[in-house]
Amino acid sequence: YGAAPVEGMEAQPAVHPVVGEINRKRNFRAVLGAAVVVSPFVFGFVNYKGGASSAASSVMSALDKVKSPISSSVEQDAEYDDQLSFVASNEYTSIQGYAGKDYPWITEGQLAEPHKTTTFTSTSTLDSDVLARMNLAWSVDGSDEEVTGSFKYVFEQPGTYNVKMSAYDKGSGDLVASTTKEIISKYVRREIRTLTDDDREAFFSAAEVMYKTELGDGKKTYGDNFLDVQWFAQLHNTLAGSRECDHLHDGLGFLPQHAAFTLMFEKVLQLVNPVVTVPYWDYTIEAHAVLTEGSIHAWRESIVWSDDWFGEASPEDKVVTRGRFAHTPVVGNAWDLTDTTNAYGFVRAPWNMNKEKFVTRHNYTYGFTLDDAPGCKQHYDVMQYDQWSDFGTMIAYAPHGTVHAMIGGVWGADYKTKLENAGYSAIHAANVGLEAFATQKNLWRALQLECPDYCAGDAPALECKCTCPSIKKWMGQGWTHDILASVSPLFYTKSYLQNTNKHDISDVILKLMCNDYEEVNPIIGDSLESASPSDISFWPTHPTVDRLYHWKRIQGFKNDTWVDNMARSVSFTNVGYCWGHNLADVTVWKNLFDTTGEAYSNEDLWDQFDSTTNTDSPYIYDNFEWAHCEEEGYPLQLVDV
Repeated sequence: YGAAPVEGMEAQPAVHPVVGEINRKRNFRAVLGAAVVVSPFVFGFVNYKGGASSAASSVMSALDKVKSPISSSVEQDAEYDDQLSFVASNEYTSIQGYAGKDYPWITEGQLAEPHKTTTFTSTSTLDSDVLARMNLAWSVDGSDEEVTGSFKYVFEQPGTYNVKMSAYDKGSGDLVASTTKEIISKYVRREIRTLTDDDREAFFSAAEVMYKTELGDGKKTYGDNFLDVQWFAQLHNTLAGSRECDHLHDGLGFLPQHAAFTLMFEKVLQLVNPVVTVPYWDYTIEAHAVLTEGSIHAWRESIVWSDDWFGEASPEDKVVTRGRFAHTPVVGNAWDLTDTTNAYGFVRAPWNMNKEKFVTRHNYTYGFTLDDAPGCKQHYDVMQYDQWSDFGTMIAYAPHGTVHAMIGGVWGADYKTKLENAGYSAIHAANVGLEAFATQKNLWRALQLECPDYCAGDAPALECKCTCPSIKKWMGQGWTHDILASVSPLFYTKSYLQNTNKHDISDVILKLMCNDYEEVNPIIGDSLESASPSDISFWPTHPTVDRLYHWKRIQGFKNDTWVDNMARSVSFTNVGYCWGHNLADVTVWKNLFDTTGEAYSNEDLWDQFDSTTNTDSPYIYDNFEWAHCEEEGYPLQLVDV
């Protein structure tokens, strides 16, 4: 599957500081004099701190203090060192507070973000009259000092840097005291709504480049490591659309591999614009709005579906036709590019006979509208698992998977009407409809549902569909219960095989799953199938569960054993080995944390994405708070104290 290398992001010497009006190299003995005393910096500082009634009195006060220099003896230095302190902040701090405060290895006020201006401000506890007699100077990793009250700097790379603040006597120019702090530079992923307008536009603009630039042109403009979105969609389709098993989902590889997948996408975005990181879309906010307003329309009408963001949630004819990602093409005639296509030659799941040339979305799934959006309950519930094997498995389903169904949808197969006509329970019918895309996929992997290898482009959908060649034999020999139970847990329960009059309708259900009715041929929207990265909504969706992953690891598992051979997509009734889900499996991902070119195992990814320590992973999340969930009665941080 050979993922193309993306250069590592090793820490490099920082760029020259961005400073304010004062930008002077230190030579304090030569600088000091009357010009310093009456400088705007001294005047402004004294006036602010001392509340002097006039400019003249402020200047005279400053002159008096300069005439009485602070001792620069070693003994005096040590006394003041402990009282010097400073913090780092940026444009987000005053609004959102310090990012990353819940990470145990990040000290509040000692985090910077690459390619963003960081402002260092003194928080020293020295008496104001002592401070008034000092000049502050700053340096990064031993660079030349810059003289300024507050220091502005831009770090080019993630990494760890030593920032030093020194205080010099204004009268003598001697060093009075100094302090050095270790500043950690990490990209910070924020909720998409909390980004500044400029940062959100930067993300979408960079993503637009990846969606609309041909691979060759992108490499010429942005370097050899540029990749277009079709490359990502094809890779995801190959790994998730494999017939033997799903190498990305339905197992413990889901979280670390999607974290790696998103990070690789992020690194390519940063070739276009180095300030960009992938935001997370906390879709539990939409679910909260649905709960509050009592209508699924609150979900569909969210700002994330505006034209400048994801684009329309409910395109009239399935194809997204509005917004910056309108008419996003899906690669066709791809038989020579990959072994994983649908029968029409599109880079889509082999079980999905969607022949639209562009990304599609639909609000209904097998005739049902999905009203139960993943919300605070699902995210709170998954945070209660205390074993990694449980948490890592279950997070892919109720807390996450339904979002793909709500965006992609399924049309061409009206299960709702068929099951209602058979007298089936409405609740059971809705659950069967929600599970049906996975049930059909399981039938395909069990070699019970067969899909055509080729259909002409003008072949009608109803003449190009997957079917079960042995369905008549199964029904004739009374095997329908066993077949259904082998591909979905719903059918373990007898009531799911009967209508409300207790009549067995398992044949009807099996015929639906096998597309055995002439008018039934399910077509799946792109977000709900194995080439889902084609839909822009894919990218901010996955950091949402990665954020939970970070928080749960900080909280800790009672048992963090990685249980091998428990992938669910091998055979639904019997979990087993699927490459990509065992701890020692070597994945396709490389050059995310280094430049060795060696692919990482799941164990490597587990270690690098360990949020309890400062690893080589270049990003963190802004916070672990869900204020809207607190309004529903859940803990603010989704964990019980």
